[in-house]
Amino acid sequence: MKNIYIVDEYISSQKNGIGTFLNELLFCLKGNDCNLNLLAFNANVEEFNITEKDGIKRYLFPVFKNGHFLQHSKIIEKFLRLYIPDSSENIFFLNHSPCADFIESLKTTHPLSKVIFTIHDFGWTNFLMGDIRRYKKIIKTEESPEAKPIVESYKNDKRMYDLADGIICLSKDTYRLLQDVYKVNKSKLFHIPNGHRDIHTDTNQCKDEIKRSLRLNSEGKILLFVGRPTKSKGIYDLIAAMHNVLTHCPQTKLVIVGDGNEVNVKEIIKATSSIASSVIFTGQIDKNELTKWLTIADIGIISSYYEQCSYTGIEMMMFGLPIVASDGFGVRNMFQDGTNARIARIGNRKKSKEFETNLAEAILELLLSEELCKQLSNGARQVYEMRYTSSKMEDGYRELLT
Repeated sequence: MKNIYIVDEYISSQKNGIGTFLNELLFCLKGNDCNLNLLAFNANVEEFNITEKDGIKRYLFPVFKNGHFLQHSKIIEKFLRLYIPDSSENIFFLNHSPCADFIESLKTTHPLSKVIFTIHDFGWTNFLMGDIRRYKKIIKTEESPEAKPIVESYKNDKRMYDLADGIICLSKDTYRLLQDVYKVNKSKLFHIPNGHRDIHTDTNQCKDEIKRSLRLNSEGKILLFVGRPTKSKGIYDLIAAMHNVLTHCPQTKLVIVGDGNEVNVKEIIKATSSIASSVIFTGQIDKNELTKWLTIADIGIISSYYEQCSYTGIEMMMFGLPIVASDGFGVRNMFQDGTNARIARIGNRKKSKEFETNLAEAILELLLSEELCKQLSNGARQVYEMRYTSSKMEDGYRELLT
């Protein structure tokens, strides 16, 4: 029987897709004849303790006050030696980076155990807004002084991937990148997209009721954006596109769901000031509230410059939303034009208006065509059922564990 140890950084994963991923991963692994353990760092506890609930043993570590928990591998090493015996049946699943030192420490204390790393993001994507061609060029030529942090990030990632026994790629773009650029042996790579339990029910009859509870009138379409409202998520391109959209469909509302820092929020308020009556900014909300917006939304927007395997995208497909998506790194693996989305191409990143123009055109095309919306809605639900259910995710992990 396999002993699974899933490493989590509690504070951050409560606010991003890793938290959803871990919940789905635990659900998938429960039925696969293994002992499940969660190593939760920076948990909401005063001192280290171990609890057990619903068949999952949780090792809870309090907040490390100095630096990220991965920088304290020597302290963690002592706890792992004390509480977790080494065994060839052990598999450690890591989800946070950079963690090369942490993996090296694990290899020292638990040489028989296996270490699997899941790529939820790359360091270079934020620097380059997901521009894979430029990234490959920089790594090849190490051009310009500003390339230094990108090259350093590449070297750290390369060391991490070399140390790991296996690497889970959530998208085909990442799978290919690890082979072509990082030169990782194919035998170490597993392409397992995220999966999600189906929480959608037929709620057509209560849409009007939900709208009334949210003080919304029944007129006008609702565009839904879910995620951190940052430049890399395409939020400013989307807001700029809304000016064009509102010229043709003035009753349209843009709903922005997601938590930003103080600077982000101020910038969003400034960017939306001239169309403030057409924008609803909810901040971070719980799952029940999000379900309401997914239920009443007319169109979902995935305007990211890069993703790995967006849970927001999966949820929108689950709810059968017609979707406007970018062709960003990873996003293009989830959405195909005319099948489950209308694609708004990012185009030349040096031409600031190109992406916002394409977003506006794609959104207007959906707003003005019920037939296209119905086609994409059906396609979105079908793609979810074919690729992104929890059972599909479980199949991938079952194959990895055998």
